[in-house]
Amino acid sequence: MQPSNVDVLGHRMAYRRVGSGRDVLFLHGNPTSSLLWADVVADLSDAYRCTAVDLIGMGDSDRLPGTGDARYGFAEHARYLDAAVQALGLDRDVVLVGHDWGGVLAADWARRHPGAARALAHLEAGVVPVSWREGTGPDPELFGALRGPDGERMVLQENVFVEVVLQAGTQRMLTPAELEAHRRPFAEPGEGRRAMLTWARQIPIDGDPPEVHDRVAAGAGFLAGSSLPKLLVRGDPGAVVIGAVLEACRRWPRQREVVVPGRHFLPHDSSPAIAAALRAWLEEEVSV
Repeated sequence: MQPSNVDVLGHRMAYRRVGSGRDVLFLHGNPTSSLLWADVVADLSDAYRCTAVDLIGMGDSDRLPGTGDARYGFAEHARYLDAAVQALGLDRDVVLVGHDWGGVLAADWARRHPGAARALAHLEAGVVPVSWREGTGPDPELFGALRGPDGERMVLQENVFVEVVLQAGTQRMLTPAELEAHRRPFAEPGEGRRAMLTWARQIPIDGDPPEVHDRVAAGAGFLAGSSLPKLLVRGDPGAVVIGAVLEACRRWPRQREVVVPGRHFLPHDSSPAIAAALRAWLEEEVSV
């Protein structure tokens, strides 16, 4: 799929669209782009209009001017996503599919737009706040460093998410072409890589940062009380939605759970299985 662009809030956001039928919006996380979904949407495009966007500051979307983390906080990502969804005509009766931060943004969008989402699927998404004290947070050695003064060196200079985390979170070996596709948007060291670092610092761990904790908790509360059809695609062994986080997600009503092989970047490990699970769920739970 070749990218197109939509103008939102004075900047361009890239997206890839294929197929026709009910709208399904695919949202990626850190440090990927809409290309993460390429094989999944190819399998579904015979029956659905699949749109995959690049979040602002990522993939082929514009970088925001300036320096520092404030440009790419959760609230800013949500604001740009809101504008893109409206500009692309996806602001009602849309099925949301999100991986990683894309799943968190999907839950937040559905909560803030009552009745606009038709259904929601989430894959390895941090849709509940986590805690290092309780053992549910991400690797404290890595993410503790990223959230401190070493973060700029690790991400802006060494590109640790693309060069290390991507492969560590994928069971199979990524091909040179796949790695190059992920490297290309972040080829130049410096502030062009800032979105990846900010995402690491936005994970609500032990209530910090508080504004993101509140948004994530509100999204989890919405899903816990909503009859919206939900699909949890769980990785085996998984990385994020495991243990107490998994048990919290499992309490949500009207949710189907499927398991596919994979660590964190499940579409890299199990795109055919994910597409099959989405198709079955869409046909049996969403299209009725």
